[in-house]
Formats: sequence, structure tokens, C-alpha cells
Amino acid sequence: MSGGSGRCHKLPVAMEVPRETRRYLDAALAACRRAGEIHRAHFRSAALRVELKTDASPVTVADRQSEEAIRETLRGATPELGLLGEEFGQEGSERDRWIIDPIDATKNFVAGLPFFATLIGLELDGELVLGVVHAPALGPGSGLVASQAAEDGAALGETWWAARGEGAWAGTGTAHATCCQRRLRVSEVPALEQAFITYGGLKQFQLHGLWPALENLVARANRTRGFGDWWGHILVAEGRCDAMIEGRVALHDVAALKPILEEARHGTPLVTGWTGAALSSNANLAAELRRVMGF
Repeated sequence: MSGGSGRCHKLPVAMEVPRETRRYLDAALAACRRAGEIHRAHFRSAALRVELKTDASPVTVADRQSEEAIRETLRGATPELGLLGEEFGQEGSERDRWIIDPIDATKNFVAGLPFFATLIGLELDGELVLGVVHAPALGPGSGLVASQAAEDGAALGETWWAARGEGAWAGTGTAHATCCQRRLRVSEVPALEQAFITYGGLKQFQLHGLWPALENLVARANRTRGFGDWWGHILVAEGRCDAMIEGRVALHDVAALKPILEEARHGTPLVTGWTGAALSSNANLAAELRRVMGF
């Protein structure tokens, strides 16, 4: 498997993205930075209150405050674009818009686990063209005590991003200079029997009739682990796992991830199995995984 280790000064194309793309990227990074500050302020707080939404999923003040901050930042930087967020719905254009998940894996956040992230995707003319994922409790200096004492919030957390035709990149913090420290490449594992497969919540497979297919997949795969939500798909983009399967997703769960995965696949699109149930993998495994899972 390959995760990529290129540095920006060796691969200057990453630093020379088109001006308009850079404007969008900088806006998304700034929004993630503000969201991360809010998340760290509430993370592992004994006073954190959890409510249940109508679909029984949890929501906290950190979800709502961070989406408000994200919307404010993006609205100021790109007033021509609409906004669609998990907590506050649609605003403005539905064709050219930002798609926001302020905290993906809220259950991890509530449990005090650091595997949660802000997801911001950009849809232009109906196509997802840019994605940014920021995990404020991962990476150097992102521990709770360290982050509270940090002078530069832009240095905290870990970020993954991609723009159409510009590759997929990752690094620390939310400054462009540091979050393109390595280029992402999916693995080249050729067969399901050699693959490391990760999967999301098992209950969703049960609820949506995918349990027999998942059993078949587990029997055939070389290794399986449950690394759910955004984290499983990022592990595929990094080349650390070979495929990620989810029983059910919403648009805000995957809008930022799709450009990252496609650019990590050398631009090969994820053409099926990406809404409702979701599948990401390297190109070698995609057809067989779709057949096994019935996507």
C-alpha cells in the first residue's frame, strides 16, 4: 500500500493552484480553523450537553456553534455561493454551494474520542470540485492541553484536501503551506482476498438489508476493521486501507470526501455506490466490491 510522502517544495504544482481554486481553498481552511477552535473548547468538557435530533442522532452546542462560524466565514469570503449544512439546512444557490458537516462523527466527539472532523465540500454547477477535511484533535500539538496553550491556532490539527485536477494532499494545521506536506495515493492492492477493508456502523448494514453481503465480504477479505465515518474513507485516500463500506450516508457526510478520494485515485471517479450506501476503494477493487455488496 502507498500513502505518498511528497513535500510541497518538491512538488510545486500543489502550491500553484489556480487563483480561484486557491480563493475557495483558503476560505474553507479559514472556516475549518474557526470550527476547530470551537470543537477544542468543548471537547471532553464535563458540561457538554447532548440532545437527540428527530432521526435519533446526537447534536451538541459544538455542532451548532461551529456550523454558524463556518457559515459566517464562507459567506464573507464567497458571498456568491449558497450553503447547505447538516444543522441549519439550505441557504442561497442549490447549484453552486458549500456543503458543510460541522462535526462528522459527533458520537466520537461526545465520547471523548479524537476521531471527529469538520467536512466542507464545494459544489459548482452541480459537481463536487473541492473538499477539505479537518480533524482538530489529531496531529502534532492537537491534544487538549497543548491546544489550549497554543498561540497559533492555524498550526493545530490535521487536514486533508483536494481540488479537481490538482491532486489530493494532507498535512498539519489549516495553513496552506503546512497542509500540503504529502500527496495522497490510494493503494494498488489487486484483489479482495488481499485487501484491508474498513466499515462503518454495523447497525446500518442490518437496517438496510446489507448484512448478508457484509458477511460475504468479511469472509473473503484479508483483514477487516471498523474505522467508521470520515476516518475510514480518509484511510483509503491515504492508501492505509484498501476500501471503506458504509450502510447509509447523507450528502453532507461525503461531499468533502468525494473529491479527495477521486484525486487520490489519479482522478478516477467514484461513479456508483456513493449515496445511500457508500463505497470507496482503489480502482482495482471497485467492480468486485460493488458486485459483492450489490451497490
